Amino acid sequence: MRSILVIRYSALGDVVLATSVLEPLRARFPGARIDWVTSPAYAPLLEGLPGLERVHRLGRGGIREAVDLAVRLRGRYDLAIDLQNKVKSAVVARAAGRRQLVFRRRTSRQTALALLGVDPPVRGPHATRLYADVLLPLGIAEPGPTRVALSGTARDAAAAALAGARRPRVAIAPGASRATKLWPAERFAEVADALAAEGASVVLAGGPGDADALERFRAALRAPVAGDLTRLPVEGLAAGLASVDLLVACDSGPVHLATAVRTPVLAVFGPTSPERWGPPPPGRAVRFPIDCAPCSNHGQDRCPEGHHRCMTELSAATVAAEARALLDRA
Repeated sequence: MRSILVIRYSALGDVVLATSVLEPLRARFPGARIDWVTSPAYAPLLEGLPGLERVHRLGRGGIREAVDLAVRLRGRYDLAIDLQNKVKSAVVARAAGRRQLVFRRRTSRQTALALLGVDPPVRGPHATRLYADVLLPLGIAEPGPTRVALSGTARDAAAAALAGARRPRVAIAPGASRATKLWPAERFAEVADALAAEGASVVLAGGPGDADALERFRAALRAPVAGDLTRLPVEGLAAGLASVDLLVACDSGPVHLATAVRTPVLAVFGPTSPERWGPPPPGRAVRFPIDCAPCSNHGQDRCPEGHHRCMTELSAATVAAEARALLDRA
């Protein structure tokens, strides 16, 4: 195998989790050229990774943009590994690779049920193992670690954003992509205040889509904000998370970024499965034990049961205690 193209362009957490295929591919095919197709927003996280030669950008321009990229890459690779499994990724993979391997989110039965509106949560295995399963025909059975690239520019921006934060630094990321994955921002503030009272510096983390949760968190917080990573591009956020001692977050992209830069994570889970999406040790997932959770693979806009108890009944005291234990270990 002389040339391999990996395709995963969204979303942030999935792109980071998909980097777990790089180390096994490099070990199996040490002389191969490995390239990647991803979103322009996430390309800086991949450019410069050991074992990855080039990153091709595929934006949100629709199928026409995918066709244009497919034409440019036609027949260039011995193998295309489609970890996205969407129409756009299939167009690129079939044109670029003389052979294709495709990530299957669901079995045929699960796909049929999903078309009927029945999509029960997949509790496990972990997402990185699901990506590794795609590589089984290549003789690869185990995932590698997740990785992201941290440029000097990203590190400098993060250092400036954290200049006023002393150790230990605790980053708080109260946002999430779906409403049911949100733990109340006011409880994140309670956790931050408790840790700040014991000497920790509070650092804000998240992206543009987390503005509402961050605003509620700031309004409820009594402790000072010692660092703010929310105004940085995603590569700066990653570099900032590499320079904190703990991230406390919902099930969201920052969880996977922090894991990739080896920062311990305490992730609050409710409707989604920690077995599938949770951080590996030394990180931990914390959840309120309730029979109806997990109820969704990716979170929903409303609780199917109408009560959202998986999140509303998880106390700030419980999360703060778990955070202290992780800080003590770190």
